[in-house]
Amino acid sequence: MPRWLPWPGSLVGRVGLILFVALALAHVLSFGLVVVERGLAMRGMMLSYLASDVASSVAMLERLPAADRAAWLPRLARPNYRFVLEPAAGAPVSSAQAEAAGDAVAAALVPPRPVLASETAEGGVRLRLLLDDGTPLGVELGAPRLQVSPWAVGVLLLQLGLLAMLSWLAVRVATKPLRVLADAADNHDPARQGQPVPIEGPTEVTRAATAFNTMQERIRGHLDERMRILAAVSHDLQTPITRLRLRADLLDDAVLRDKLHGDLAEMQALVGEGLAYARSAHAASEPEHVVDLGALLDSIACDYTDAGQAVQLQPVPAGMVRTRPQALRRIICNLVDNALKFAGSAEIEVDGDPARGVTIRVLDRGPGIAAGELQAVIQPFYRVENSRSRVTGGTGLGLAIAQQLAESLGARLTLAARDGGGLEATLALPPGGTAPSVSAH
Repeated sequence: MPRWLPWPGSLVGRVGLILFVALALAHVLSFGLVVVERGLAMRGMMLSYLASDVASSVAMLERLPAADRAAWLPRLARPNYRFVLEPAAGAPVSSAQAEAAGDAVAAALVPPRPVLASETAEGGVRLRLLLDDGTPLGVELGAPRLQVSPWAVGVLLLQLGLLAMLSWLAVRVATKPLRVLADAADNHDPARQGQPVPIEGPTEVTRAATAFNTMQERIRGHLDERMRILAAVSHDLQTPITRLRLRADLLDDAVLRDKLHGDLAEMQALVGEGLAYARSAHAASEPEHVVDLGALLDSIACDYTDAGQAVQLQPVPAGMVRTRPQALRRIICNLVDNALKFAGSAEIEVDGDPARGVTIRVLDRGPGIAAGELQAVIQPFYRVENSRSRVTGGTGLGLAIAQQLAESLGARLTLAARDGGGLEATLALPPGGTAPSVSAH
């Protein structure tokens, strides 16, 4: 396909365009053949009427006095031909059309006489004959013009419009199972139990739908198995860690004992984060409840404040939202913990209202994250290079857990650099709930 030609990007557009062009060409070709056939039939009828009409006109002119013939010529004229006296000599016959017209008129004259036929420069025909007194008479025929009725053109355009609409409808119906399959693939969420694709349509589409349903079940099974393994390993590691901590307490070397306790604390934190990450995969099973968003965030901020942490909550418009409260609490706590770990303080802001969608932002003034790593840090066990110290290194699971929980809520978690330094973590909750009131927490 040349680049200068428009080519639809969708399968519906391409197949519909090909089908419409093919049907339209066939329809226009059939219409053209009908028009040509009609023209040939009209030309044959015209020659038949022309011969009898000219013969009648010649008989009338022969009965008129020679002085009155010129006055009668306009009365005998027709829309497609006219009579002239003393015509100029024409060129020899140069077309089958002129010859056919001459033969037809010659055969209709009484008595028969020769008729000289020639073609004019405009494509018409000039006939020359002699009246019974020897006066030359000419018949000048205009170029044949095939006229098509306006309603015929309108009907053709209407038919082309119907062809376009029916072509689009046929392709739309034929590709509907493919659209359903594509939508199911786009909406596939490993964290949720997806609905199987209906097995309907042509054989090829049903096979693709069956394969997609099987693939969806396998992916879900692999993810569940991975989470079970991670949860089992994390759980089983707690027992040997506890034994190692007890044995470390029996050491006489205080320095070595403190180092072992530090290593065991890191291992314990990693195991705890692993269990939390495994449990976050099943957050979608938590039932939804209507909760007061302001009260929920206020309780989180108060818990941190009571523990001596610098967490500030900006005024929140009151309103009820439908969500999974435990999952939402864990997301906010993970984001706040991340801010406290790297910046020592955190700030929580809320924009929007439950009816149109709420945006919760957790802000800090820490070292921030490079633009190239903003997407990578939400992956499990990923840590930026400047956070691998023993103090702030962490396990690399906090943001990954928050991301997985956000997906289970149908929310969107994004990270961005904050103006003036620091990190801005934004959680966009889906619309739903009641309109906010004017009170604030």
